[in-house]
Amino acid sequence: MENIEILFDEVKINERVKVLAKELYEKYGEDEVVFICTLKGAVFFACDLLKNYKGDARMEFLRVSSYHGTETTGKIELNLSISKENIQGKHVVIIEDIVDTGHTLAFLNEYISDMQPATLEICTLLDKKIKRVVDIDPTYSGFVVDDLFVIGYGLDYDQKYRNLPYIGVLKKTKKISK
Repeated sequence: MENIEILFDEVKINERVKVLAKELYEKYGEDEVVFICTLKGAVFFACDLLKNYKGDARMEFLRVSSYHGTETTGKIELNLSISKENIQGKHVVIIEDIVDTGHTLAFLNEYISDMQPATLEICTLLDKKIKRVVDIDPTYSGFVVDDLFVIGYGLDYDQKYRNLPYIGVLKKTKKISK
């Protein structure tokens, strides 16, 4: 049996996403921005962010993975890529669900930088600074979180719980034997 402790409710997430969208618009104005959503975890965040973004936006998708269960494998896998002509000379913002060790973000930063964007920034919903082992930080961050395994609003545990409208911490409960 599992229970979930709510860390950030739907209202708090929506408020913070609106602030991030406004900050991004203040930076880029009417210039076209290519937002790159990392699948699968960042899709809810990316959709809400872009619904609140007032500027000229295009969306691309990358699929990267480094987790199995609750642990990172340390190996970055790129399963869906994008083409250089969609990125070169453009303002680009990578949208991530969570940054912890920084390995995935460093990989993505290098991968996109090689495509020669005009600018490249990172916007993450959650920033787990305490786990960082790579010297990389997101430009925009929704919430800083402690070393917790979080689920919901796109974040999963073995592909479950993504559809929760809030971000929570999965708590394992012991089975009581009779």
